[in-house]
Amino acid sequence: MLANESTEPTLAELTEAAIRALSRNEKGFFLFVEGGRIDHAHHENLVQLALDETIELHAAVARAAEMLSEEDSLIVTTSDHAHVMAFNGYTHRGGDILGPSDDIGADGVPYMTLSYTNGPGFRPHDSHGVREDVTQSDYHGVEFMAPAGVPLEAETHGGDDVAVFARGPHHALFSGLYEQSQLPHLMAYAACLGPGLHACD
Repeated sequence: MLANESTEPTLAELTEAAIRALSRNEKGFFLFVEGGRIDHAHHENLVQLALDETIELHAAVARAAEMLSEEDSLIVTTSDHAHVMAFNGYTHRGGDILGPSDDIGADGVPYMTLSYTNGPGFRPHDSHGVREDVTQSDYHGVEFMAPAGVPLEAETHGGDDVAVFARGPHHALFSGLYEQSQLPHLMAYAACLGPGLHACD
């Protein structure tokens, strides 16, 4: 479901309003901003909406970075899990990420640069075992379900490691591989909040 641009604020606008309100607290603040619609779109194999929502999250992080000093504000950006969207083939640099790969399958049928390993975008093969040529449909349409390998009512999460990006005080703590449960401890350490060791000790 698309947002109504005339009545609904963007994630960046909501982030800005929250920062303005919370900045009144002289002791500082913790703000959690979620691009939750990315997840919803992936579960429906709606790849264009998932990417659009990712751009919206990027805009919200950029707005926060504009408003907050890097000297005293830590910004951490990550995800709580991966999805089973895959980049396929050897599409040339600058190619249409929403379009077909530059290659074709061994069955002679084109395949998309982005697809899912499972989900509602599954399309049954014909009686000869040939895949549907999805390039014959409106694959730039917002409601286009990217192809999926296994039919499921909703796409599943993936098991990949997810990236963590940080900017601000003690941002170097957020590097390497670790359990996601370590993130709140690192943020508490950097912000000097809660029990345990703190950066300001």
